[in-house]
Amino acid sequence: MALLTLFIIPQRFSFPSVACLYIGQRLLELDNADIDISTGSRFHGLSTFANLPYANCYSDDWDMGRNGAYDIAIIGAPFDTAVSARPGARFGPSGIRQGSRRLSPEAGWNVCDGENTFLDWAKILDCGDVPLTYFDNTVALKQLEKAHRLISGRTAEMQSKSSIPRIIALGGDHTTTLPALRSAASRWGNLSVIHFDSHIDTWDPKLLGGGMTEYMRVNHGTFLHIAHEEGLIRNSSIHAGIRAPLMRRKGDLRNDVRCGFEIIQAKGIDQIGVDGIIQNLKDRVGRTNVYVSVDIDVLDPAFAPATGTAEVGGWTTRELLAILDGLEGINIVGADVVEVAPIYDNPGETTVLVAAEIVHSLLRLMVRQAVAGK
Repeated sequence: MALLTLFIIPQRFSFPSVACLYIGQRLLELDNADIDISTGSRFHGLSTFANLPYANCYSDDWDMGRNGAYDIAIIGAPFDTAVSARPGARFGPSGIRQGSRRLSPEAGWNVCDGENTFLDWAKILDCGDVPLTYFDNTVALKQLEKAHRLISGRTAEMQSKSSIPRIIALGGDHTTTLPALRSAASRWGNLSVIHFDSHIDTWDPKLLGGGMTEYMRVNHGTFLHIAHEEGLIRNSSIHAGIRAPLMRRKGDLRNDVRCGFEIIQAKGIDQIGVDGIIQNLKDRVGRTNVYVSVDIDVLDPAFAPATGTAEVGGWTTRELLAILDGLEGINIVGADVVEVAPIYDNPGETTVLVAAEIVHSLLRLMVRQAVAGK
């Protein structure tokens, strides 16, 4: 049997002496003094929403001369101890900021209209998260309300537009909307609420939590009922995207009407479309001062899986963003995006990305429609 002999001839490779340089290419020589380490990257320093300026707004000795004024403040509400399902929304504020990394003032030009929300008339800053205790809900919610009142109690930068700074809160479970409404109502009067959610959140505390202890009556499913009891909201409020089951066949809906709400069900978009949803919302709130609260579970879990109480059959990301864009012209005096629980997100960060874009849309609405103070 003939043997096949293999001859292996070693091949000589030439590697450049400096990585990524071809042979003969000169190394660009730079002095350390010429290297810029302060600009040019969105992945540096501490994370703020859309790489906006940061300031600690929670200090009682805020120095207007040193820190300056602002028109819109973004705050984080890391609170999730009043939920009825999965926890984790205390990490929502950091998750939403993570999802906004691609945004920045210098690269914030809208491809559709050529405008830049961040570089318009309003001075916008990120105040970071409110320091909230996680051992006592009552104390935590009082801390959050104090933060809202402190931030909105200062004089705004552009007083010709409005003397009262407005706030967008990053949640946090939906209970955090109650302190925001208490503060906003004290500045602007009672409010119409546009409530994007899969759940009505006007449940009677006697049915959801409060039947056991008074402490438990304040939770993410009862806060709108309590806001109505306290006279914070008007009878011109409206839910959008509702599809979750009720606890009582008719009683919950009767109570919801008593709390001042109309309902647009999630499937309503199939009958009247995006334009119909927008028109219904605008007709309902009219020229009143409005608080917009967006529970991320208004979206279908296919588009926002990272939330505590997901309900299938929700709206798409594009549908919700189109509806928000259509609300231009209403008097938004405060807003939030809540119930984002990043631990349940996927590697593509689907939920935190859309949550960040919702905040961006809310900022755009606020900048386009200044609201004079009382």
